Amino acid sequence: MPKVITFDKGSKRRLKQIRWKLFEILSLFLFAILMFAAGLLVVIWELRHVHPAREPSKVPQIRDTEPDEP
Repeated sequence: MPKVITFDKGSKRRLKQIRWKLFEILSLFLFAILMFAAGLLVVIWELRHVHPAREPSKVPQIRDTEPDEP
């Protein structure tokens, strides 16, 4: 009868007996890459849509501080 690993009051020795399958390691690696890529896409989208790059002008820009309509 094979030994059953339980996690209720385990020790470090029992935790070292856990074996990862190759499929599980590759799945975790792929998931980490996809999460990193999704985060990178969000950062790029934020930079382009929320804070668009404007070319500096040589003429000073003056903006009205008062509203157009009272």
